[in-house]
Amino acid sequence: MANVIPYSFRGALFSGNHDFASGGNAFKLALYTTSPYNTSSTVYNATGELGTSGTNYSTGGKALGTQALASGTAVASVDFADVEWTSATITSATHGAIYNSTTVDSLANRLCVVLDFGGAKTCTNGTFKITFPSPTSPGDAILSMA
Repeated sequence: MANVIPYSFRGALFSGNHDFASGGNAFKLALYTTSPYNTSSTVYNATGELGTSGTNYSTGGKALGTQALASGTAVASVDFADVEWTSATITSATHGAIYNSTTVDSLANRLCVVLDFGGAKTCTNGTFKITFPSPTSPGDAILSMA
């Protein structure tokens, strides 16, 4: 499976339910041992989340900071500051989910994108870091629309 933009995200985006501008909505990244996505997924779900499969990891994931938007003539994309869990022991993180932790249109924790890490990623009493690509290269951005 590749990274997935949920069906529900598209409708919510065009309804104005996500504000990716700096100072807009708050977003989080949760880590999973299995994919948290199916075609009816609309919100963050703790099923399959790391939970007890790691130390220094809390259910619900970690807040993402420093949102940055980039747009060109044909593409708009968003970037987040890299996120890391320090002094962590994490086993079998295969997926991540970015979700909007701000309640919009009466719905909390709207799912934005599910990341496929391409296999199990681990760290032992170290730093587990997610490095986001630059939004200035739209083909590499974590979330972009053409």
